[in-house]
Amino acid sequence: MRFSIDTIFTTHTALPKNVGIDEIEPSVVLRPYIRCFWKYNDNTDVRIFRIIPDCCADIIIPLDGSPSIFVGVSDKSFITPYMGDVFGIRFYAWSVAPFLHIGLSEMFNGAVPIDSVLNNFSRVQNAIIEAQTTEQQVELAEKYLLDLFDGKSSSDIMNGLYCTIKDNCRVTVNNLSDYCAVSKRTLERKFIDSIGISPKMMINLLRYQMLWQDCIKSRFSASDSAYKLGYYDEAHMYNDFKKFHGTGFGEARAEYAMLSRFYNTVTE
Repeated sequence: MRFSIDTIFTTHTALPKNVGIDEIEPSVVLRPYIRCFWKYNDNTDVRIFRIIPDCCADIIIPLDGSPSIFVGVSDKSFITPYMGDVFGIRFYAWSVAPFLHIGLSEMFNGAVPIDSVLNNFSRVQNAIIEAQTTEQQVELAEKYLLDLFDGKSSSDIMNGLYCTIKDNCRVTVNNLSDYCAVSKRTLERKFIDSIGISPKMMINLLRYQMLWQDCIKSRFSASDSAYKLGYYDEAHMYNDFKKFHGTGFGEARAEYAMLSRFYNTVTE
C-alpha cells in the first residue's frame, strides 16, 4: 500500500497564522514529504514562540552564516530564544529518512550539525543565504532535495501510520503489527531507524496532535475528544495534553487565539 499520509492528516504547530513565521507550501512532488518551508525575519516584534511536538523534523539555516542544524522529532514543548533571521525546512517525521545518509535512531529530541546527516549541504546553504527572495530560497532548497531524494520508503511504516490515523489513535503496537503483517520487533526497528521513535511514541504524538487540533476549534468538547481518541477519561486526556504541550487547554487556546503573554504583539 503506497499513499501520501499528508492527504489524510497534517500536523500543526502552536503558532497562529502570520505572527512572525511565514510558511511556504512545497511543490506537489515534495508535498508528501515536506510539511512546509518556513522563514523568520528579524523585523518583527514577535521574538519568542512556543514550540510543540509537531511530528516533524527540521533543517534550520541561520541566514547570518552560522552553522545549519538538523533537529529531530521531539516530544517536548519549549519556548524558543531569539532566533535571528532563519530559513527552515520542516519534514514530516515519517518522510525525512529518504533524504538523509544516516538513520535517525539517535536523533530523538536532539539537534546535530547538518553535515552529520546530509552531504554537501554547505553549497546550498550559501546559495540560500545569498538569495534575494524567499521564492529563490525555496527553489534552491527544493532542487537540492529533489536531487538528493532516493525514493525509498517503508510500506510497513506508511501502513502503520494509516492504521493509527484511520482509527484516531485507538490502537496498540500489537494492532499495528497485525495490520502490517510483521513482527512487533521488526516494526519497532523500522520506526526507530526511519523516524527516530518507537511505534508507541508515534501513536502518542499523533494522538496529542489530534487533540491539539480539536482543542483550537471554536466548539471544543473535552468529553467528545476523550471518547474519540480513546482516553480513559478527561483527567487522563488533560494530563497527557499538558505533558506534551506544556500548558493546559485554557492557556493553550488563549496563546493560539491572542498570541499570548509570551509575544510582544497584541491582537484583537
